[in-house]
Amino acid sequence: MRFSSILALLGMVWVMSACAENPSHLNTTYLDRYADPNPTLTSVLECHGFSCSETSRAALNRDAWRHVTAVFVPRAKDAPTERRQIAHGVALIQLLVGQQTGTATHQWTHRDKYILPNVNDPTQLDCIDEAVNTWTYLTLMERGGLLHFHRVAKLSHAGTLIDPRNTAVLQDIGSEYFAIDPALVDVGVPPPIIPLDSWLAHWPPDLPPSEAPVRLPVGSKLITASNNGL
Repeated sequence: MRFSSILALLGMVWVMSACAENPSHLNTTYLDRYADPNPTLTSVLECHGFSCSETSRAALNRDAWRHVTAVFVPRAKDAPTERRQIAHGVALIQLLVGQQTGTATHQWTHRDKYILPNVNDPTQLDCIDEAVNTWTYLTLMERGGLLHFHRVAKLSHAGTLIDPRNTAVLQDIGSEYFAIDPALVDVGVPPPIIPLDSWLAHWPPDLPPSEAPVRLPVGSKLITASNNGL
């Protein structure tokens, strides 16, 4: 057997072993590269422009955060109800942040569960932007004491080098992983939360009908964002 063939075989064995050890494909690659590990309401980092090529800082004051916490009232009595609250919370934060950074606009690149190529439009978000941002928003919720049935997990990935996809992940405490993927819908629409195994297994996934977009509360006094290429 040629040496090159041996290397290829060893590489294949390594990949299969890695997949066996981490079947959910959980990783922190893009979090380590782009995310703020300690987001706060006064400094929310948002990725946009595809592959986090642009970054902006936004802030959520007490009035804005009060509207987010209202999504979780009354407190969920089970995990499925809490997941629906989480989806609405993520959609609301998208708008509250995007209103300051310029991304609270129609995501024309999100079409039929796929992402079209961008043309240098900084208002558009691909799956990397969405995954990192959603992790940030989930982390704010978790650290704000809003989650009782879930933990925020690492990101997950699937697809190929030509057609990759990424998602934020929730874990039902002590149990199943769920993908939460805003790249499948437009901005402000509660993103679908589906079992991660289903998200990984086939594409596009079977989804229930999208919910109605959330609306920004009238009169929210938002702190001005700063746009900077960090």
